[in-house]
Amino acid sequence: MKKNLTIQDIAKAAGVAKSTVSRYLNDGAVKESTRIKIKEIIDEVNYEPNAFARLKAKKSNIIGVVAPCLDSTVTSMVLMSLDASLKKAGYTSLILNTNHDIDEELKDIERLGKMNVDGIIVNATKICDRHFEIANSLDIPVVFLAQHFENQISIINEDYLAGYKAGEVAGKLNNKNVLCVSVEPDDVAIGVERLNGILAGCKDYGVEHVKVVRSDFGNIKSYRVIDEELVKRKPDCILCSTTRQLLAAYKCIRDHGYKIPEDISVIAFGGYDVVDLLEPLPTTIQFNPKELGEVAASTILDCIDGKEVNHLQCIPFVFLEGASVKRR
Repeated sequence: MKKNLTIQDIAKAAGVAKSTVSRYLNDGAVKESTRIKIKEIIDEVNYEPNAFARLKAKKSNIIGVVAPCLDSTVTSMVLMSLDASLKKAGYTSLILNTNHDIDEELKDIERLGKMNVDGIIVNATKICDRHFEIANSLDIPVVFLAQHFENQISIINEDYLAGYKAGEVAGKLNNKNVLCVSVEPDDVAIGVERLNGILAGCKDYGVEHVKVVRSDFGNIKSYRVIDEELVKRKPDCILCSTTRQLLAAYKCIRDHGYKIPEDISVIAFGGYDVVDLLEPLPTTIQFNPKELGEVAASTILDCIDGKEVNHLQCIPFVFLEGASVKRR
């Protein structure tokens, strides 16, 4: 190779984008393996970038954020905390909403990867192979929230242990027949890990029968699946995996003429600011969306600064006893 190589030449030789080489020249966020590869090529040809090349791709101080929705209480709390933490560090968040569309989520990660963002945070809806392919193709750090991605930086809730706690509470209060409203299993965090915890807790604490039904994160379908079950028989307890499922359960139970908790107990995940509006006060298991946002911000900033971070970080839960569960 010749000494008068261009950035484009170096990018081609390293198998990366021009913007990646520019970030390297400006001490921007570049994967360590890529940084080593570019340095070897530059050292080999004794390349000296001109002033213009160094100015082309300065750090943007922008973090791309891919969010599953903007109308969820939990997601909103995470995004507000994340945005506030990034602002304190001098960064701006660029938020893209996918509306729970996995194809849109993948496209948004790719879109952000082509922009001059310093890193990407993905509040993932599901897990698929394309997530790994895209993340591994980018030369900026990517942090995943809510879902555990093997060999990727992931910040998750303690879904299994939280689910186990819900099953334990239901069993300890002698509820023998439980209706569990979950979500589809392609949402591994809630539809698999949280559900498995619930089933294990119920089994260990004497629940005789658990009926699992699948819903989504909305009120309408959740009401419909609960209604279909209440037409068949009355469970002792309904376990709801999300806040909107909780709201649907309260309405559906009352529409069938039952009382909470005299006829049917209710245990739910989430609730947050809406629980104070419900009567009786629901028994809930809550995570800490504010902490999740703060940890996400500090983790992506550490990655940008080249610091070592834990590839898996867990946010603990709290159990809040309300008045929606009765001993049978």
